[in-house]
Amino acid sequence: MQRAKYQGISDRALGRLPVQLTSFVGRRREVSEVRHLLSKSRLVTCTGPGGVGKTRLALQVGAQCQRAFPDGVWLVELAGLNEAQLVADVVADTFGLADHRADPTVRLEEYLRDRHLLLVLDNCEHLVDACAMLVAGLLKAAPRLHVLATSRQVLRASGEQLFTVPPLTIIPAEGAIDGREFLTSDAVTLFADRAGAAVPGFQLTPENLPTVHAICRRLDGIPLAIELAAVQCRAFGPKAMLAHLDDAFALLDSGRGGGESRHRTLETAMAWSHRLCTPAEQRMWARLSVFADDFDLDAAEAVGSWDGIDRSEVAELIAGLVDKSIVIRADEPCEREARFQQLVIVRQYGGRQLALSGEELAVRERHLAYYRALANRGETAYFHSGEVAWFTELRREHSNLRAALEFCLADPARAPVALDIAARLRIYWYACGLFREGALWLRRALAAAPEPNALRAKALAACGFLVQFCGEYDEAATMFELAEQFGDTAISADADWCAALRAVYRGDTRTAVTLLDRSLAKSRAVSDMAGVYRTFIVHGIAAFDIAPDEGKVSAEQARALVELSGADWSKTIVLRLLGRYRLADGALPEAAVLFEEALSLAWQTYDLRTIGRCVEALGWCASGTGHHERAALLWGAAETVGQLAGAAPDYPHIAKRFARHEQATREALTKRRFAAALARGKAMSPAEVVEFVLDKAAEAPAPTGGTARLTRRETEIARLVGEGLTNKEIAARLVIAQRTAEGHVERVLAKLGFRSRVEIAAWINSLSATPDPAGVQPPCEPGSTACDTRF
Repeated sequence: MQRAKYQGISDRALGRLPVQLTSFVGRRREVSEVRHLLSKSRLVTCTGPGGVGKTRLALQVGAQCQRAFPDGVWLVELAGLNEAQLVADVVADTFGLADHRADPTVRLEEYLRDRHLLLVLDNCEHLVDACAMLVAGLLKAAPRLHVLATSRQVLRASGEQLFTVPPLTIIPAEGAIDGREFLTSDAVTLFADRAGAAVPGFQLTPENLPTVHAICRRLDGIPLAIELAAVQCRAFGPKAMLAHLDDAFALLDSGRGGGESRHRTLETAMAWSHRLCTPAEQRMWARLSVFADDFDLDAAEAVGSWDGIDRSEVAELIAGLVDKSIVIRADEPCEREARFQQLVIVRQYGGRQLALSGEELAVRERHLAYYRALANRGETAYFHSGEVAWFTELRREHSNLRAALEFCLADPARAPVALDIAARLRIYWYACGLFREGALWLRRALAAAPEPNALRAKALAACGFLVQFCGEYDEAATMFELAEQFGDTAISADADWCAALRAVYRGDTRTAVTLLDRSLAKSRAVSDMAGVYRTFIVHGIAAFDIAPDEGKVSAEQARALVELSGADWSKTIVLRLLGRYRLADGALPEAAVLFEEALSLAWQTYDLRTIGRCVEALGWCASGTGHHERAALLWGAAETVGQLAGAAPDYPHIAKRFARHEQATREALTKRRFAAALARGKAMSPAEVVEFVLDKAAEAPAPTGGTARLTRRETEIARLVGEGLTNKEIAARLVIAQRTAEGHVERVLAKLGFRSRVEIAAWINSLSATPDPAGVQPPCEPGSTACDTRF
C-alpha cells in the first residue's frame, strides 16, 4: 500500500511543501530575518515586486522551520484562484478537510485550534481582503498557528509584520579591486548556477566574471530576470548577452517614461526573452497564458493549435519554451504524463501579449471548449470503469475548470454554458466532497441564466442534490419542486430518491421505502442504471431494521449492477452496506473481508469518508471477536479520519444497532486502557491506519545498497535509459531538447561512475525490485490514477 499523493495528509509531521528542483542561492540574511520575525509575530508577510523571489524565500524559511512546528509546514498556493469566496475552501482542502456541510472557516478553526503549525499562503495580492479576514479569524481561534504570507500588497491584518524582500546582493563595481570580490555576490552565484544547469560545463572565469557581474547589475539583482538571462547562455556568451540586454533596455526606455525601476527591469528581461523566442513560440507563450494552473500536452494542443500552429508542432514548441524557462515542468517524475505550468509573472506577461494580439477571445473560447468537453465525458464515465480516472482528471484540472466557469459567468450570453458545465459536474462535486463549491457555481449560474428550460431543470436538480448534503433540506426540496415542473422522469426519480434520503436521516424509514419504490420505477423507465443502483443502496439502508431480508436483496442487486459496470468508486458504497448486514447477522469474518475490500478501494481513490466508515466498522468486528484494544484503536483512528473528511453522522438506526460494541469494549477494558488505545488511534494518519488494518507497507521499501543520490530528473532519465531509449527518444518522451537529455545522461554516468549506457541499464534492471533505485524519489502514488481525488 502506497502513501497518498498529498503527503502531508498521510504524514502530518512533514506538512506539505513541494520538492524544489533547483538550488536555493544566498539569502542567508533574509532567511534569518524572516525566521526572527516569525519568532516574534504569528503573522509575517513577505512583500515586494513580482520576480524578486518572495515565494522561494518563504519556502526556504518553511523548510528550515519544520522542526519548530510539530504539526508541519503547509503551503497553500493561491495564484490559480480568483474566487474570493473559495479561499477558505482551498486552505481546508490543503489540510484534507473535505468540503462538507459546515462552513470551511469553522472547520479550519476547529481543526487548527490545538495544532502548532506554520501556514504559508502564497500569492495573496489578488485576494487580499479574503486572505486578511480568514487569517485574522484563524489566528484568533488557533493560538499556536503561525502564518507566513507572500503578497505584492500588505494584508493589513492585525499584528502583521512586514518583510520587504530585496533583490539579490550585488558587489558595487567600484568597490572591487581585481574582480574576485564579485564571487561573493548572490546574484552572480545564481547566474552561474542556472547557466551551469543550462549549459553543462559553464564556469565563472577571470575573463567572464566582470561581464556576468555587469549582467546581474543590469538586471538589478532580480532573481527571475537573472534566471531568464542565464538560460540564454545556450545561445549567447556573456559579452553578447550583455550587449543584447543593453539594446533591450535602450529600446524599452525610449518608448516609455518613468516607472518603478525594478518593474521596468523585469519587464525588459521578459521582453528580451520574448524576442529570443521564435514567432511560433511567442504565440504559444501567449496562448498558454489562459491556463489558470498546470496543464498537460493534450490540453495545450487543443488550446494552442490553430491559425498558424499545427497540433503536431505543439510538443516541439513547448519543449523550446521549457528550454528557455518560459514553461516549467510541474509533474512528479513518476507520473505517467508530463504536466507544465508558467510562473505567475511569466503567465501575466503572456496574457498581455495575448490581449495585444487580438486572439484572446478566440483562445479563451478554445480553453472553454476543452474543459466543457472534459465535463461532458462525466455523463458516460460515471458508474462505469472510467469513473475514477475521470474524477482524477477533473481534480488535476480543478483550477482550469474554475477559470472556464469564471469566463462563462463574465458574459451573460455564456451563462447557460456555465450552467451546463456545473450541472454535468454534479457527481464530481459529490464524489470529491465539494458540495459547497458545486452549489456555489450552480447558484451563480442559475442566477445568471434564468430562462425556464430543460437545462435549468437539470441544474436545479443538481443544486438540490448538493445542498441536501450540506444539510440544507428545505432549499433542496424547493429546488426539486421547481425542477419537477419541467416533466422530466429522470429528475422526478432523483427528487423521490433525495426525499427518501432525507426521510432516512429523520428516522422515518417507512416513508423512505415508499419514495424509493417510486424512484426505482421511474429510473427503470428511463433505463438509468446508476439511478437504479442508488435506489437499491438507499433501500438497503432504509430496510436495515424494518425489513432486513428485503434490504439484503437490494444490496445484492446493487452489488450485481456495480460488478457489471466496473465502477470501483461506486463499489465501495455497496461493500460497506453488505458488510453491515453480515455484521448484523454475526458473520464477523465475512463482514471484515467486505470492509477491508472497501477500505482498499477507498485508499486507491483517497476516499476519506469511506476510509473512516470502514475503519469504524472494522472496530465493531474487532470488538465482536474480543480484540478490544484493537477495536478502541480503530475507533480513535476513525474519529481522526472522520474529522478530516467532515463526514456526516451515520444513519441513526444503523449507528444505534452497533453502539453495543463500544459498550462491550469499554466494559472489557479498564478506563485507562480504553483511553490509551483510543489516543493511539487518534494519533494515526490515514496511511498509518490503512497499513495497520491491511497489514501492508504504506510506503515502498527503502532502497538497499550504496547507490548514488540522483536528482528526480536524473532518476527518470536513468530509468528511460534502462528501457533502451536513445537520447532522441528520451527527449521526445519528456518533451525536452535532445541536448538537454544528453546532458542529463552524462551527469548520471558521472555520478554512478559508469562508462556506458549499458552499465546504466544493467544497474536499473538489477534494482528492478526496488521502486526507487536512486534513493531520493518517492513511489508513484496510488494511481497517478486517483490519488489527487479528494473524495
